Amino acid sequence: SVVQARATGYLEKLHVRATLDRVRAGQPFAELYVPDWVAAQEEYLAVRRIAPGDAALAAAARQRLLLAGMSEAQVARVEAAGAVQPRVTLVAPSSGVVAELVAREGMTVSAGMMLARINGLASVWALAELPESQAALVRPGSQVEARSPGVPGSVFRGSVQALLPEVSPATRTLKARVQFANPEGRLVPGLFVTMQFMDTRAKKALLVPTEAVIQ
Repeated sequence: SVVQARATGYLEKLHVRATLDRVRAGQPFAELYVPDWVAAQEEYLAVRRIAPGDAALAAAARQRLLLAGMSEAQVARVEAAGAVQPRVTLVAPSSGVVAELVAREGMTVSAGMMLARINGLASVWALAELPESQAALVRPGSQVEARSPGVPGSVFRGSVQALLPEVSPATRTLKARVQFANPEGRLVPGLFVTMQFMDTRAKKALLVPTEAVIQ
């Protein structure tokens, strides 16, 4: 997911300091001062005070707040406080790690500017290299078990999402993209895993370990 600024303003405080910091969904990410919202909020509050019975005029002033980039929750806070709220707190839209951090305290941001990119780790992909002779035995949906020396004693179960249409000319292998559930976040990007594909052949066959074959 991406954290974006919805209006032009000044980034006064950044709650995330560096890339690879872990964040939770809804956690405060940054605080912006947005001067363009001040006039629109003052107009809306003035309409509510001067003409409390004019619903159409109040709705038009409220709509201008939304068009300026404010969310429904921010407008509700202005209504509840009865005062101008020139600062907005941006929150992390999803849980994960900060893969890219563009924002810095004190910088000026514009509407639509990307401040950070968050990679979720609730589920992860792993790329397996399959020999050409065995690629025909694997298809989307095939069950896979994975183990990693970085997470000793744990077995991760997943399934093949896709067989990528590309063969490595050096190793003559085909890549399979496998998805694993990762609720505890133990599998991290860059980790090596050893994958075992469950046998998908219809008939039983005699299997021998590769170590037992003498060329």
